[in-house]
Amino acid sequence: MTDFLKNFFDFSNLLTFSIDMVLVLLIGYVVGRERHEAGKTMGERSTIILIIGSYLFAYASLRCGIDHSRVIAQIVTGVGFIGAGIIFKKGEKDIFNLTTAILVWTVAALGVLVGIGLRVEALLAALVVYLVLRVRRRRDRKAKQQSQDQTADNV
Repeated sequence: MTDFLKNFFDFSNLLTFSIDMVLVLLIGYVVGRERHEAGKTMGERSTIILIIGSYLFAYASLRCGIDHSRVIAQIVTGVGFIGAGIIFKKGEKDIFNLTTAILVWTVAALGVLVGIGLRVEALLAALVVYLVLRVRRRRDRKAKQQSQDQTADNV
């Protein structure tokens, strides 16, 4: 019975899996929260579920001995398809949700990084993604405020 439990519950893998799950939850929450605060449709829940899904595929491919490069390629393709469905074009020049579509792809990549054991790289990449989103949002807000101030001065 103890051999069965030992083989069934590989505690070193369970520990790794648990740490990884906390990490993907943290990354997904932070990136999703930033999008939520920006008033975007992709918030915490979507981001967390997406990163968990990509993590699980990558993790399972390593644990099962499957060629993980093929699994990762399928994640990229599938998530790219989802991202393409998010983008809307209105008229000749107006394109909507492009950043969200790219973010879907990037969050999936972050999940894959954690899934194949590149945890530090995933954290650093997540930090860069967060900073890019945050800095851009501040700059957009500042430009909008300046535009409103100029409009008010002209009236």
